[in-house]
Amino acid sequence: MAAPAPATTTPVTPATPTPATEWEGPTPSGSDDGRKFSTDDEKAAGGPPVVGENPAVLKGTGLAGDNESLDGGALVPDVSDRSDIPWRLRIIAFLLIVFFNTGASYADNVLGPLKTRIRQELKITNAQFGAVASANALVNSILPIIGGIGMDYWGATYAAMISCVFICVGAVVSGISAHSNRYGLLVGGHIIMGFGSTIIGACQNKLYSHWFAGSTLAFVYGLDIAWNRIVSVITRTTAVPLSNIGDFWGWALWIPAMVCGFNMVMLIVYWWFERHVPKQWRPVLGKDARAKEGAFLKRRVKFNMLGQLPKFFWILCSTQLFQNAAVSVYTSNLSDIQVKTRGTKTLAAGYNSSIQPVVPIVLTPLAGLFFDRVGWRVVFISFTGALYVIVFALIGLTKVHPLVPIIISSFALSTNAVTFLASIPVLVGNDRLIGTAFGVWKSFQNCNTLILEVAAGAIQDRTKNQGYNNVIYFLIAIKSIETLLGPFYDYLDGKWLGHSLRKPEKVRVAIRKEAIEKDIDYPGWRISRWTRRAVLTQLSCMIVTGWTLYIVYSLGT
Repeated sequence: MAAPAPATTTPVTPATPTPATEWEGPTPSGSDDGRKFSTDDEKAAGGPPVVGENPAVLKGTGLAGDNESLDGGALVPDVSDRSDIPWRLRIIAFLLIVFFNTGASYADNVLGPLKTRIRQELKITNAQFGAVASANALVNSILPIIGGIGMDYWGATYAAMISCVFICVGAVVSGISAHSNRYGLLVGGHIIMGFGSTIIGACQNKLYSHWFAGSTLAFVYGLDIAWNRIVSVITRTTAVPLSNIGDFWGWALWIPAMVCGFNMVMLIVYWWFERHVPKQWRPVLGKDARAKEGAFLKRRVKFNMLGQLPKFFWILCSTQLFQNAAVSVYTSNLSDIQVKTRGTKTLAAGYNSSIQPVVPIVLTPLAGLFFDRVGWRVVFISFTGALYVIVFALIGLTKVHPLVPIIISSFALSTNAVTFLASIPVLVGNDRLIGTAFGVWKSFQNCNTLILEVAAGAIQDRTKNQGYNNVIYFLIAIKSIETLLGPFYDYLDGKWLGHSLRKPEKVRVAIRKEAIEKDIDYPGWRISRWTRRAVLTQLSCMIVTGWTLYIVYSLGT
């Protein structure tokens, strides 16, 4: 990979303007067809005026989000710089937001260490356990897109509140399932949790983008991930002991339900805090929601926001096929792999697995800080993929002590998620579209998990003695592809975005701001309806495949 480029960038030469009678940007429907100006004033301004906004209206550049508002007019772009917000408010906001998803994370992580116990108590197959592990991904194959668009209009705080209600109800239903050992209740509880778990995570990402963009955004993403790793350590360490309290294994499911209730309290406190912050520093609701925040039911969601996302973002989503799911399959089966391949006791395997998230607690925030101060985000995609290839081979195909691959995987885990969380705001380039972008991203991620979790369980059921060899070969093949994606993304970054992904946070914001102010055409921020249609077709096929696999194997057929 090439040496780091200097902080300054040579912009791509703008495309030759079209005649003055044509609008160069996309139409309200999100297509690439031009539209006519209605007045001579609009011709002079470069587009229809923006009511109630001071900045000049952009000339049509074709850059994502620059020329369309949320209601079809011209959009004054948000360059995502919040450097004037006092640190006192930022810290308070972070300390509240970081707890939003703790209960859902607890409930999700508790399943892996309990796989052997759950299979025994509920008398289910590996494929059916895979259906439980991926149950919340079922509804989240579609819902995050709707939720992301909704939060860009109605505000992330309101979306988080609705999501938290679903999480609490689902956690309670899962707890009830332990009293009767009913498989259907356990699956149903996790499906209900799924209505909120992914969306509330996207809400956190959008709120972080508001409070920290232009300064320490990737570092904060890293801190959030680190907190989730702490929760994972606690969960994996305590899951088996909690299941052994008395004669009732269900305490391992009821404790997460109690934590979900605590999260709801923290969310209400944040809502109160946000309402009392000076107006200029509050998160912006959608354009339709600004006029009167109280008119909640009168606000309309417009799905043409999908049409404002740029083509580089769509390419990232499309090419990350099954990558996150390979890690999910490995993590959810880690304890059972040790039991099957090495004869490790269930309790010891649970303790070994709990070590995996320890290193990321420290390294993930440092990785985020590296992205903020130095850049070079996509380099870590190939690095992480290569580490996972080694980990999968060691844990599944050798007899080395399980702590060796587990410790190596902890280093891979440190840069696995934060790299993409730090890259998506760069690719989108407009804070007003962050909720929609993370919704689409989460939808792809959940479809990956939905398909691969169930498929891996089915592959294991068909392997001799229900071994993991064939599953491991499959995971290695998936991660081998990711080792090639880093250079591919870096090439596109240099060709399309002036190497914005290589730049520190402040420099990448400056590049985007310059592109807007000087009407510079960076191809990566263009809207491409053909790219969007192709990737959405891929997503549709994945949704159909995932739901089909889930229904077939959750029924045990």
